[in-house]
Amino acid sequence: PSEPNGKRTNERTSERAYEPTDPNEPNSINQPTHPPASPAMAEKKQKQKQQQQQLDQQKFWNGFWPKVKRGTYFDADGHTKPLEAILSDLPAGRAFVPGCGRGYDSILLAEGDKRVVTGLDISELAVQEAVKYREERKVDQKQVDYVCGDFFKFSPGHRFDVIFDYTFLCALPPELREGWAKQMAALLTKDQGRLVTLIFPIVDRPGGPPYAMTVELVEKLLKPHGFVRVSLDTKVKGSHIGREGKEAMAIWKLPSQKSVRSATAAD
Repeated sequence: PSEPNGKRTNERTSERAYEPTDPNEPNSINQPTHPPASPAMAEKKQKQKQQQQQLDQQKFWNGFWPKVKRGTYFDADGHTKPLEAILSDLPAGRAFVPGCGRGYDSILLAEGDKRVVTGLDISELAVQEAVKYREERKVDQKQVDYVCGDFFKFSPGHRFDVIFDYTFLCALPPELREGWAKQMAALLTKDQGRLVTLIFPIVDRPGGPPYAMTVELVEKLLKPHGFVRVSLDTKVKGSHIGREGKEAMAIWKLPSQKSVRSATAAD
């Protein structure tokens, strides 16, 4: 970073002027201008960087959503059929959909009154559109509710039995992925809860969003936080048009320490 007023500090006017008179005396030329950052300071700067990235995300999506009509861009104008296919196998209780958009899959998860669903989106306009769709489908707010907020700061005061991630992780800058995994571990009910990741897009290309994904990448993010993969389907059927062959469905659980000890003892 440049110094205030564009001035350079420790500018050398001559080699001789900064030569130490004693070989053991500190040489101002060879010393760093700033001391190395402490671990606490480095962590603080990293958090500040992540906070700025999160603010940038909010600005980006609020600016992008006015363009998103039904059936355009990432809006599929309907629920996700691969999720519908496994719906009966998922736990009842509370469900959560981060990056819910218009809420198609939030409504799907609530069908049959098996789950109370919370959809979260960082864009106010997205939440407004989700509420419109909920009213269109005549679904009670007590069954499906929406929150406009930052996923990384979301603290509902309880855990969820089902979390569904589809086109959410792939929309995040790579620097925020570790925070995604950490937050998922904080939000999922241990042992019986299920994190459903419909991993997309599985392609080989740079840039984003959406950023290229792989099953291995998602596992590398989740495993350090204690997640265990329950199932994997690499031949997903019923994908939205244009996404065929670019998706994989992985389901994860988060064993508690008690269940881990029990499993170890049984072995």
